[in-house]
Amino acid sequence: MRHVLWRVVFALVSGMISSSHRPRGLAAKLPILTLMFSLISSGSRAAIPSYDFTEATRLMDSNLMHYGAAGVLAIVEQQGRVILRYSNSEGSPLIRVREDSAIAVASCSKWFSGAIVLALVERGFFGLDDSIARYLPVFDDPIKREITIRQCFAMTSGLSLRDPDYELDRSLTLAQSVDLIASNTPIVFPPGTMLDYEGDAMQVVGRIAEVTTGRDWRDLAREFLFQPLGMSSAAYDVFGLNPAIAGGARCSAQDYLKFLRMILHNGVAADGRIVLSSRTVQTFFTNQTAGLPERFSPWPESPYNPYGARGDYGMGSWIMAVNPDSGTVEEVASPGAFGSFPWVDRRRGLCGVFFTLTLSQLNDTNPTHLQVLAGIRREIDRVGLPTTTPQSDPDFVRSPDGFTLRWGGNGTLEESVDLVNWSPIPWATSPFTERWQKVSASDPTRWFRVGWRSVGP
Repeated sequence: MRHVLWRVVFALVSGMISSSHRPRGLAAKLPILTLMFSLISSGSRAAIPSYDFTEATRLMDSNLMHYGAAGVLAIVEQQGRVILRYSNSEGSPLIRVREDSAIAVASCSKWFSGAIVLALVERGFFGLDDSIARYLPVFDDPIKREITIRQCFAMTSGLSLRDPDYELDRSLTLAQSVDLIASNTPIVFPPGTMLDYEGDAMQVVGRIAEVTTGRDWRDLAREFLFQPLGMSSAAYDVFGLNPAIAGGARCSAQDYLKFLRMILHNGVAADGRIVLSSRTVQTFFTNQTAGLPERFSPWPESPYNPYGARGDYGMGSWIMAVNPDSGTVEEVASPGAFGSFPWVDRRRGLCGVFFTLTLSQLNDTNPTHLQVLAGIRREIDRVGLPTTTPQSDPDFVRSPDGFTLRWGGNGTLEESVDLVNWSPIPWATSPFTERWQKVSASDPTRWFRVGWRSVGP
């Protein structure tokens, strides 16, 4: 059996457990016990559709002039299977982008930085709605002290100065650049009232991460993101001394895909390690700028934007597709100025990257990518999604005052009352036994999820 990443969701309906009647057995006292299995599997038996991406590859063939000498590599995965791989044959063999080529990814870095910041939020170093002045007194003035960390990563802080660009200055450390931002970068609108795509505010949060942890940003990136995901090519080293939080990372396509798979699988790495909680991952799929006017946004006007809407901004990444009927955020992306374009599509179970390094005609690449993605969506929606059958079930055993759930591999229990916002329960291990006691009749329904990776040959 191949290694499998599964997600199980099971519902424990309120009123099911009464500690005062435990001796008579769980079955006699639990009126309803419902298990709902929601499986995301990279190795399960599946009816694999046969997609024809001729339209998408022809579009890329006809737009090679926009990618320059480095060419372009595109990889799209669905449920752990590569369904599209494209690499042009143009360009010098010495500089052509390959799957293991570690290249500067510009604003694709923002998604990494958002994940690192949220990992620190999970660990209690700071909160998203904390004021930046709480940690950096240099911002404690009447205008800037109300800016929050969330606004800094949602492009709504109001901090905006494009020249000089302290956030990308190779001669400055992170601390030095932030001191200059505090002194010289103006507030151009009241925080939280507009979308303004700028990197100064993200640089400020990077410094807050260093101050609160006592660690260098690059060390934090390695510990909380790159090493857990095995992203050996990834580093914030493009701008010398300056990690450049909003655009200073280098990475290969194969390593960026490891990050995207983790996002698609709600925070779980390929080896079953929990990198981010699912509640944290949901933050990436939360629109932080819905309805706000734009001071500046580079997202292109295009007939190929999903649902005909230009992108809003989330938490270090773009909200690319919002279902107009349900309001659900379906696709998130983080394209960069050098032409690379990573994205995740929850609706279709996709993650993928366009990887390139172009230094001219930057505005031409994103419209091309949007058009190619539109063709990919059309073909998948025409054929349909894979159907998945689990290879085995967990061992679920009732007991007088609770239940035991056992399986091979590692797992983490998370709890939610609404199946959207999840909180990890740190004392849950696998195998594990859980016991609950209903406190009152008004207790909400409690839902629990377990993620695990199977073991075996």
